[in-house]
Amino acid sequence: MVKLDMKGVDFMRRSMYDKLVQWKSQPGHKPLIIYGARQVGKTYLVEEFAKKNYKYCYSINFEFSEDARHIFSGNLDIKTLLMQLTTYQPTPIEEGKTLLFFDEVQRCPQVLTALKVFALDGRFDVIASGSMLGIIMHEVSSYPVGYVESLYMRPMSFKEFLWANGYSDELIQSLHEYFDKNEVVPLATHEKLIELFLHYIVVGGMPAAVKKYIETSNMQQVIYIQKNIFLDYKNDIAKYATKTMREKARECFESIPEQLAKDNKKFQYKVVKQGGTSRYYGSTLNWLLDAGLGIKVNRLKTFDIPLKAYRDLNAFKFYFNDTGLLLSFYEQNVSFDIINGNLGVFKGGIFENAIAQCLIDNQLPIYYYQKNETVEIDFVTYMKGKIVPIEVKSGKNIKASSLKTILEKERLDYGIILSTNNVNCSNPKMKCYPLYMTMFLIDEAKC
Repeated sequence: MVKLDMKGVDFMRRSMYDKLVQWKSQPGHKPLIIYGARQVGKTYLVEEFAKKNYKYCYSINFEFSEDARHIFSGNLDIKTLLMQLTTYQPTPIEEGKTLLFFDEVQRCPQVLTALKVFALDGRFDVIASGSMLGIIMHEVSSYPVGYVESLYMRPMSFKEFLWANGYSDELIQSLHEYFDKNEVVPLATHEKLIELFLHYIVVGGMPAAVKKYIETSNMQQVIYIQKNIFLDYKNDIAKYATKTMREKARECFESIPEQLAKDNKKFQYKVVKQGGTSRYYGSTLNWLLDAGLGIKVNRLKTFDIPLKAYRDLNAFKFYFNDTGLLLSFYEQNVSFDIINGNLGVFKGGIFENAIAQCLIDNQLPIYYYQKNETVEIDFVTYMKGKIVPIEVKSGKNIKASSLKTILEKERLDYGIILSTNNVNCSNPKMKCYPLYMTMFLIDEAKC
């Protein structure tokens, strides 16, 4: 596998672009809402989509254009809206030629109400996006249920990270063939991809951080960007959380790195604050989930389907939405250790976080299982009609006694071990894949 010449590479290519093209091609498509946390690339994606698919893009960013909020403060009929929009700025609004793009609509929630008007009119393509949309829904006078479509955007996946590093679809497909055939990847290719996956862990998937990494290879500058994004998230908590929720949300958010650094990575409220309880903090974690700032993985009570019916709502792990932001929180030089292969027990939570992101990107349901202190499975998913337990290793050690025990006891077809090792499927019950091949763990029926 040879890396492409970086000239002409679209560093910010996103898988969701194809979904926007598909949305536009559907007859009678409804206005589209793009959800996602701050700085995951929503604005850039829509602007690039508009450049390539429309003659005009009528765009309002309500973060910067406070006066534009008045457009949606009065009558929300199509005639009034078009008059207000066309007098606010000179960009032509023509049927079939113009994309109406309303950005950062958390600053103007009534835009979401107005989407029903555009849906009923049916002449114009409309996209609304913003962060904290799961939080501000209560401020919407009438959410347009049934009149909109929605997409959720996450930080860049590892596949998108490979695109940014110059790897083409053809190169990635050639790697996929090794996965499909359970064949060993050529050593040089394997070592390069492990290196890139470790870099992906420390850089994360925030487009600004990835871009800086590609352009400079300067991790100090990357970390500076990550810390600023982390600070933006904390500021959003202060801005959008209610007075009673604000301090609790900040405390839970800042406790996540410490939670993942423990041997037992189950989220514990006493780690947030001495004497902390689920009764006091419970709704706070739901707030962080609605804000798009975390990933919640519930413990599984038993191996049966549907898995969701057997989750333990009171036991869970809570991961960051991005490993780069997670690492930027630690004072220790964890990024240096990971890049250079100094992988200890402490790094386990970081690697779990990275794999959780990958599995969620692949639209797989994920849980974990813990019978006792000696039997624990990092992730359990349902894929291709089978329950599949997954163990994550931060190094080359692929001993997985818990996985072996569960496979025998529960009579499951097979389990997966993810590590820095090459492909090894000599034991069909315990398939060993390198960490980077997580991007191929998909359920085609959902894609």
